[in-house]
Amino acid sequence: MGCLSDARRIFDGVMELDTVAWTAMISGYIQVGLLEEALKVFKGMQRVGGFLDQVAFVTAINACLGLGRLGDACELFSQMPSPNVVAWNVMISGHAKRGYEEEAVNFFLRMRKAGEKPSRSTLGSVLSAIASLAALDSGLLVHAMAIKQGLDSNFYVGSSLINMYAKCEKIDAAKKTFDYLSEKNVVLWNTMLGGYAQNGHACEVIDLFSNMKECGLHPDEFTYTSILSACASLEYLEMGCQLHSHIIKNQFASNLYVGNALVDMYAKSGALKEARKQFELIKIETIFLGMQL
Repeated sequence: MGCLSDARRIFDGVMELDTVAWTAMISGYIQVGLLEEALKVFKGMQRVGGFLDQVAFVTAINACLGLGRLGDACELFSQMPSPNVVAWNVMISGHAKRGYEEEAVNFFLRMRKAGEKPSRSTLGSVLSAIASLAALDSGLLVHAMAIKQGLDSNFYVGSSLINMYAKCEKIDAAKKTFDYLSEKNVVLWNTMLGGYAQNGHACEVIDLFSNMKECGLHPDEFTYTSILSACASLEYLEMGCQLHSHIIKNQFASNLYVGNALVDMYAKSGALKEARKQFELIKIETIFLGMQL
């Protein structure tokens, strides 16, 4: 904050500010979470007739989205003469992350109509919105675009496609997409595991988890959450106990999602005493975290 205060003093002392200086000041406020101050600087830039380039607009739009002021973000976006791909991406992801999935998809369609070529970030964001809407037709359209642009083999796009198909209950299409990707990181494995778990394919979760281990990948908290869910569905208490040992060894026991999955696994497998024990541990961990905050 001290450096930012110094920067502001220098900023206020400059007689003629250029676009770079204005944008740097706006960005500085955003980086420390002072979004209202960032917008005040942007409005000051508008008031004195400063040249508003793409970077200045996008920076201000990000501030509006961060404050949940989507209407203001849309107003600023409408003032941009020719939004670039970064500006479109900010609007698509900004709406998708805040639960305005239909608006995110509409921005994507407007982007296509404007002739702007989508990037990996564009496709990932709009696929996230489509997944939440379970809008398969739109998902198929985006998948076709990804193939056409050669982006379907990208980790981020591939993971988003798998998630979209899983949310649309097209698990075979999700697995086909997963198999198509030649190099798979833990995120891709987790997305496929989660897709199987969400669609009630517990046996497939177990099989895929075995394949993941054979490939030498180390499970994380998301992996354990999916595999414990499968164990709960199948009442695989012995396997669940083995996983619990690995979870403790790998220091994931304090993770809230993993803890809840352990409670669910023990309860559905009939080990109510152990389920209660895990539940009490979660309560203690939650109280401890609350004290830290």
